[in-house]
Amino acid sequence: MNRRPSASDLGKVTGHYVQSMGWRSINLHTHISLVNKYVYFEVPKAGCGTMKSTLGGLEASRFSDSLVEQIQDNPHNRKLATPFVKPYQLPPAELEDVLTSRKLQRFAVVREPASRLLSGWLEKITQGLQQSEPIFEILKEQGRAPERPQDISFADFIDVVTALPSRQQDPHWRRQTDQIGFGLIKFNSLIHLEDLEESWDQLGKLTSTPDLKEAFFCRKATNAASHMNEHYTPELLTKVVKAYAADYEAFGYAVPRLG
Repeated sequence: MNRRPSASDLGKVTGHYVQSMGWRSINLHTHISLVNKYVYFEVPKAGCGTMKSTLGGLEASRFSDSLVEQIQDNPHNRKLATPFVKPYQLPPAELEDVLTSRKLQRFAVVREPASRLLSGWLEKITQGLQQSEPIFEILKEQGRAPERPQDISFADFIDVVTALPSRQQDPHWRRQTDQIGFGLIKFNSLIHLEDLEESWDQLGKLTSTPDLKEAFFCRKATNAASHMNEHYTPELLTKVVKAYAADYEAFGYAVPRLG
């Protein structure tokens, strides 16, 4: 997955995107269908489980029902064969065409930044998953680490991640504008996760599959937005809104109200 073309061979858009986010991240999070002529740009913690299982089911259906079930049961399993075309599999000129041409539909699902950040902490940090380790190490260097990574407070988590540049942030809380190359990639649609339930007709058109939801939909729900008041203070929310200001502006999100 990390087979890297020469930088001089990359097209203008591809080259800038790789320079900003890294070749590995782009390969992991860019899902291409040359058959149905779309590119889904994955934003972790923004409905990516639902999107990868649903779109993966669509792509896998060309092969077998068992592959559809396998993909939908394990949409995040990187060890399974993906039914998507990945950037590393394309010659540089064709990859540039995929990222720029009007022949393909390009879209992403985005999320209100504060609830996305809380979802990342709830899932990855409080369970002590591998994404907690770099934050734990930074807190150790600062002399304020808790006893275990899973004990990192939400406030300390926000302090660390909002201070990092996007390239150094884990993709689960990376600034979404940078994650998808906003301003560099021309998107046909950017769908709010909060509106996803009402957007399946639109997604059906983007993927040339009018019955997409009925045929392949597989829900992977998160509910962090319902816990905002339990974890956010006005001060923490202000810090997040400042750090993720580009996301709020680019995607038209209002700052959430507490209380």
